[in-house]
Amino acid sequence: MGYYWHNDKIMSRAPSKPTSPKPPWTATNSAGYPAPAALAVDVVVLTVRDHKLLALALERPDGALALPGGFVAQTESPEGTATRKLNEKTGLEQTYVEQLATFADPQRDPRGWIPTIAYLALVPADTEPTDPGARWINSTSHRALAFDHEQILRTALDRVRGKLWWSNIVVGILPGEFTLADARHVYSAIADNDYDAGTFARDIRATGLVTATGSTRQDTGGRPAALYRFTEHQPEWGAGRRKRVRT
Repeated sequence: MGYYWHNDKIMSRAPSKPTSPKPPWTATNSAGYPAPAALAVDVVVLTVRDHKLLALALERPDGALALPGGFVAQTESPEGTATRKLNEKTGLEQTYVEQLATFADPQRDPRGWIPTIAYLALVPADTEPTDPGARWINSTSHRALAFDHEQILRTALDRVRGKLWWSNIVVGILPGEFTLADARHVYSAIADNDYDAGTFARDIRATGLVTATGSTRQDTGGRPAALYRFTEHQPEWGAGRRKRVRT
């Protein structure tokens, strides 16, 4: 179907006086039905610091917080937009992103009918925002987010928790070598569940998703801790059954 665009930014003749508030963007398809006026992308970026699951948020000009994102350009795919926005906000270039869901309620954006395709990315704990308006917030305790971004964030948290023991999704936060204590802190923050150390160590090894490197790390006191890594950096599922993990 062909699309015909009608909004105050692309009209051939601008109105003599600016209107306030601006009318919402509108579009009509070739069948004569209302159609989305644009396509956006929003990215839920998560990490774990100090045993807390954090999300990346941007301060908008009106003071509201929002997830990083933007409009899909004519020359790129939605995933390309997600990757570009992630790079602009964090400086990361090789981060894995996965499609989360599409949110298309006609009332979700006051500017007009603008569906968004949401993506999910997990990044290392030392990732610092490169955008001056971006900052890390507690993923479950924060002031209200703009648009429907609270719903998008909740969907992302459900996705990560659902895949936590079935896949190597945590490799985004732990891309290199780590101790089992490091892994337990990350898993506990994501699941909001304080896992028993011994049981966690047994069960994470049983998934087959991690492997010992043969190296150790000396932290503060005690015996040197064995180092592990994820066997794959690309998305990988576990052995086909969820491991029993006790708190």
